Amino acid sequence: MPDQQRSPVLMADERIGVNDAVAAAVTRSVGSMPTLYLVLVAFTVYAALATWWPPLHRADPYPFPFLLFLNNVAQLVLCLVILVGQRVLSAAADRRSVQTYENTEMVFQQVVDLQAHLDRQDRELSRGLSLLESSPHPWIEQHRVQDPPQAADQAVTFNDRIAAWLTTRLGSVWAFYLAAGTQILWIVLAQTGVQRFDRYPFLFMTFLSSLAQLVFMIVIMVGQDVLGRTGDRRSEQTFLDAQAVLHECRRMKQRFIAQDRVIDSLTGYVTGQVTERLAQAMHDTSERVAHQARVHEAMTTGRVPAEADVLRPWAELADRKRAASRLQARRIGENLASIGCFMVPAFDRELAAQLDDAEVRRLAELEYGHWMQDRITARFTNLSEWHDRDDALPLPWDELPDAAQLQHLRAARRIPIVVEQAGFQVLRAAPAAG
Repeated sequence: MPDQQRSPVLMADERIGVNDAVAAAVTRSVGSMPTLYLVLVAFTVYAALATWWPPLHRADPYPFPFLLFLNNVAQLVLCLVILVGQRVLSAAADRRSVQTYENTEMVFQQVVDLQAHLDRQDRELSRGLSLLESSPHPWIEQHRVQDPPQAADQAVTFNDRIAAWLTTRLGSVWAFYLAAGTQILWIVLAQTGVQRFDRYPFLFMTFLSSLAQLVFMIVIMVGQDVLGRTGDRRSEQTFLDAQAVLHECRRMKQRFIAQDRVIDSLTGYVTGQVTERLAQAMHDTSERVAHQARVHEAMTTGRVPAEADVLRPWAELADRKRAASRLQARRIGENLASIGCFMVPAFDRELAAQLDDAEVRRLAELEYGHWMQDRITARFTNLSEWHDRDDALPLPWDELPDAAQLQHLRAARRIPIVVEQAGFQVLRAAPAAG
């Protein structure tokens, strides 16, 4: 089924000819409460004048036969207009039903595709086992073998088919023109003396109009019953469609929840492994830098610097030191994101981002800010363990001496090296589309 953008079906789409436009115009102008008030006032004024005003009383005395004749003519015309409107309404409703059926079928197809995609994810995440045993809503398959409800399908009895045939034949503006033209011609022939059978006030024509109105009203009522049954079928189908879509949405949500558990477990494991590799790479890099500094100092001054944690292998570090390194490693991705970069498994060193001085300074300021906040928090959390040498609060970045800032800048510049040593590389995110 083609997936294309279509506009909703409107009543105006069925009024494609001049005659249908005329019927629509009559319906809009006559089918209103102001018209009803106008008719009531006109009938009341006419009846009063025909009762008390001598000229009109002589022309159309009580029971006002000419007024009744005009009333019957108007009713006959309106019955025909109603039949036209019923035909247009039925055709538009049939087209809406087909469009709803096709749209629902496209929704169901998308649901089936999504469920198949989730099946593949289940197999990948759980090594071929289903994470959640569930079945599709049975209406999805049943919907495909049923046709959209149409008004003609509900005209099942002989009488219904007769009413449908009459509605088709009489529910046109040509029938409206024929009725109006016949009435006018009848009056003209009577007034000119061509036909003397039904002279003013045209009682026979009034009788025929009343009979036709009775027939048309019954046909309209049968048509309303057929439209009502068709509407019930469409409502039932729409209800089942909504139930099936809701069932599938709930099923997908349950499958997502089941997959989330597996993904959380996997990502937790992977994150822990990556953090451990980054933390160890940071320590190893710092250890090499410290070792080079120690060799340089020994060669230039003849003194060997005091032993420090950074010169110890990762496995020999205290748990507190390794935890601090892991915390710093977990912040690498967040800090890189602040300068528009991200970290991925290494695949092409030529694509690795080269950090400029401003970006290095930003990384250094961010990491120093985290370190300073950690120090302040630790001080007020463990007051009894605080040593005199650590009594002073860390200085803000802008107040650090140049030598201290240089130490943090060097550490920030080593971040791509640390990331590479852990098996990853830094990439620069593409600029957002303006």
